[in-house]
Amino acid sequence: MIMQNLVGILNRHGFKASYFEAPEAALDYLKAEISGVTVGMGGSMTIKELGLYEVLGENNTIHWHWQDAAPDTLAQAMLADVYISSANAVSMAGEIVNIDATGNRVASLAYGPNRKKVFYVVGTNKIVENLEQAIFRAKNTAAPLNAKRLDRKTPCAVKGDHCYKCNSPERICRTTSIVTRPPASCEAHVVIINGDYGY
Repeated sequence: MIMQNLVGILNRHGFKASYFEAPEAALDYLKAEISGVTVGMGGSMTIKELGLYEVLGENNTIHWHWQDAAPDTLAQAMLADVYISSANAVSMAGEIVNIDATGNRVASLAYGPNRKKVFYVVGTNKIVENLEQAIFRAKNTAAPLNAKRLDRKTPCAVKGDHCYKCNSPERICRTTSIVTRPPASCEAHVVIINGDYGY
C-alpha cells in the first residue's frame, strides 16, 4: 500500500511510475520499453546487480563507462536516446535525490540532446519519508559506500559509515540533484522494485 501511494504521487507529478514485487517483472517492463535504441547508463550498483547491461544489450546499443573505457563513452551516453540510472534516495513526496562526482549522471538524467526517455530504477531500500531523509541517505549511506567501493582516499571511505564533510581531492560528493518533476525535454519513468538493490 505504501509503495502504491508513492507510485500515485509520482504519476500525479508527471512521471510514469511503476512498482514491481519481483525483479523479473521489472526487467520485462524495461525490455518492452527500451528496444532498438541507444542507451546511456550511469554508474549504478543497482543496474549491475539487476544485470541490466546484459539484458538490454540484446536489442540496444549500450554506452556504459563501467563496461567501456573508451574516452568518449560518457559523451556517447549523454547523446543516447535513453538514459538509465538509479537514485540515491526517493522521498514519499516524490523527490528523487542523487549525488554525483563527475556530474555525468545528474546531467544526463536532466537533459540529453537526443533524449527520448529517462529511467530511474530503484529498490525499496532507497525509499525514505521526506526530502531531509533523502539527502541524509544520499550523503551518509550511498556516498560513503560508493567511496569505499571505489577505494577513494576520503574519511568516509575508511569505514563506509557517514559523511565527514571533507575537502579531499577524491571526494565524490560534488553535485547534488533533487528532481521533483520530469525534465521538460523527455518522459521519465520511475521503476521501483521490492528489495535491496545498490547503495
